[in-house]
Amino acid sequence: MASSCTRYNHLTGRPIRRGAGQKRKDDGYVDSVIIEDDIIPVESCSEDEDGNPTVRKVSKRKRTPSPTPPPLDALIDDDLPPCEESDDEDQDTDTAQPIELTFHIPPGFKGPLVVRLDHKLLATAGADSSSTKHSIDHGSRLWFAKRHRKTSKTMTKRPAKVAAGTHRPSATGFLKLPPELRNKIYKLLFVSQSELRFNNPQFSLSSAFLRTCKQVHDEGRSILYGEGTFVFERNRLSRSPFWDPVAKEIGYKDMRRFLTMIGDNLALLRQVRVVFEDATPSSLPYVRSQEERRFIHDEHLIECLRILRRAELKKFTLCFHGRKTLTEYDGASFLGRVCEIQADKVDIISNPRCWYMESKIHYTVKEPLVKSMTRDTPLYTVK
Repeated sequence: MASSCTRYNHLTGRPIRRGAGQKRKDDGYVDSVIIEDDIIPVESCSEDEDGNPTVRKVSKRKRTPSPTPPPLDALIDDDLPPCEESDDEDQDTDTAQPIELTFHIPPGFKGPLVVRLDHKLLATAGADSSSTKHSIDHGSRLWFAKRHRKTSKTMTKRPAKVAAGTHRPSATGFLKLPPELRNKIYKLLFVSQSELRFNNPQFSLSSAFLRTCKQVHDEGRSILYGEGTFVFERNRLSRSPFWDPVAKEIGYKDMRRFLTMIGDNLALLRQVRVVFEDATPSSLPYVRSQEERRFIHDEHLIECLRILRRAELKKFTLCFHGRKTLTEYDGASFLGRVCEIQADKVDIISNPRCWYMESKIHYTVKEPLVKSMTRDTPLYTVK
């Protein structure tokens, strides 16, 4: 009869079960306490019936080899469509591929079209197609798919271009109009009803239409500069750049800037009127001498007269106004610059805006000046 007293392990001090080591474990049971280690073998400790601990080595379970992975496919770009395998690829490889025949029949062909096929050639073509099918790899299929995609895009876009181009021959542009109509349009755009006065602070005339193309520029600029009358006067307003604290009179600076800016178009000017005026003490407070305020000493005006020598003027009008009458003694250098300008018709009048003021030029200077500035052979028909 077994003793009912509880036995204890003399090493660990824990009680020993009565059925320790007697119960047999089921097949396939894996104790979760056992930890597998790839390098160090694991030793397990158990007790026999007498409670003596016994150490036994646990054999490491062999790993089941992983199955062989399937072969990897070629890399496919994200922008390419996935290759769609046809049903013919799933069938037997010995199945013969269909043969395509393309006939290019010219328009107007009449008569029967007879096609004779040899059975031997068909058999040879079928064998070649089956062998070719086995030789084409996955990369070749991708190349064919990419080529087919480009061809399909081209075929879809081509009808749209043809449809859009059918309306172009019937369109009529500005340059298709007759020259007479184009000249009328140019005059409506560039010819002003009044004179082009640079002294007007709201003076503006847009010439943006000349920037459309070279032909429009060449045709329209002759009307822009040749049909209007340009009036240049002394501008008594003052302005200065942001870095200069002293505001100075504009005078003839805008006239000089305009004649320099138009470049070769200067030869297209036909009618010009220049009003010569002295500066006022209020506009030039930093100039104390009255003689220095006279227009004959204005460097900007003298430069403008030098530039106007290259103009092929039809009519040139001069208006002399100032505190002193212009004579041949006090304005020799200035009169020399004026005489260099040539025109078919030269007039010296009073300013239409100040008709009550007479012209300040001596009669001994007026007649010789007009004669020297008038061309002997006119370039235009002066009305």
